[in-house]
Amino acid sequence: MLENAVIVNKSLVINDYELRSPDTSYSINTLKYFKELYPQDKLRLIIGEDNFMSFAKWYKYQEIMEIVNIIVLSRDNIMRCDKINKIKKLFEENINLFNESIAGKIHFSREHKSIISSTIIRERISRNKSIMNYVSKENNKYIFNKGLYK
Repeated sequence: MLENAVIVNKSLVINDYELRSPDTSYSINTLKYFKELYPQDKLRLIIGEDNFMSFAKWYKYQEIMEIVNIIVLSRDNIMRCDKINKIKKLFEENINLFNESIAGKIHFSREHKSIISSTIIRERISRNKSIMNYVSKENNKYIFNKGLYK
């Protein structure tokens, strides 16, 4: 499905590090791998707001913040994460200041919203509803042919 998703954007590449790893796939391990692969680059972790709500419970989340900046994509302009006191001090609204820093900042993107979520897709499939507005034509066919999420 990843191959289908990135086929339209040649600047995106797929890396199978997590698939090849014999260990449990924790985000911190993957980020360390990419930091070793690209030591001069500023890494960014992009996650949805729903996933970010539990970020303070992630395995070694403090170490993650030492390696990357995080971009949180929201579904609307309502900030629900402002109650996460453990990491509230890391929020950076100014995108220029965010981009200047190497790691340790969290930016909520209000420009790139998405109504798409894996939960919505699974629910629609379970109710035999179309997901064409949520996934690419190729992934719709792939999901249907493999009988995924039923």
